[in-house]
Amino acid sequence: MIQELLENLGLSQAESAIYLAGLELGKALPKHLAQKAKINRSMLYKLLPNLLKQGLVSETILGKRRYLIAEDPQNLLNKKQAEIDQLETIIPELRLLLATASYKPKIIFYEGLEGIKKLYFDNLKEKQPILEFVSLKQIHPEIEFHSSNYYIPQRIKRKIPIKILVSGLAKSNRIKLSTDAYALREVKLLNETLYPIPLDCYIYGDNISFALYRKDTEPIGIIIRSKEIATTLNSLFNFIWEKA
Repeated sequence: MIQELLENLGLSQAESAIYLAGLELGKALPKHLAQKAKINRSMLYKLLPNLLKQGLVSETILGKRRYLIAEDPQNLLNKKQAEIDQLETIIPELRLLLATASYKPKIIFYEGLEGIKKLYFDNLKEKQPILEFVSLKQIHPEIEFHSSNYYIPQRIKRKIPIKILVSGLAKSNRIKLSTDAYALREVKLLNETLYPIPLDCYIYGDNISFALYRKDTEPIGIIIRSKEIATTLNSLFNFIWEKA
């Protein structure tokens, strides 16, 4: 599981194996590190420059022997966060280029849990106030983990306020939704019988997104970029909010 996550962050299978072996061994000779990672030494030396460049591994000389040391995994997180921050600075320019294209995508469709996570990141990068219809019933555990450990902290860090209309209970195993000034969050509850909401719907700026992530369904996500549709759903949300 951990190795798969490292591979999703851009490391190859062999690089992930080397790094994990290094974390277990601490300071190690190259031959011992290669043995622990179950790769040959020539492969280790081939991949070492990239691991050094990413700050995941460092080397030191003691006497006449060269040792390799796995560095704090926080380095990888910091590097990825820096890449995201850098990309966000050029998003406005890229969108200007998109606006000049002859074909402008209006609907984006995602499949699978990773697609749902991309959908959530879309409303983080927009940095617009968010309106949300949601039910926490039958939420997929991986989406629940991602929301509580990444999405919600990132929304707070980016100072994005949110209003949420919750159908049914406002809590799950990991998530508890309540009005909270620190979390920039306002919450109202809806009667689950009268107003069932079997998906997650976000309204932000000129965008709407729908995420279906229940444990008993195939995860899918849709983003619609339309000022008219966003305005309509915004009005609908505010009408229900006032009546709730």
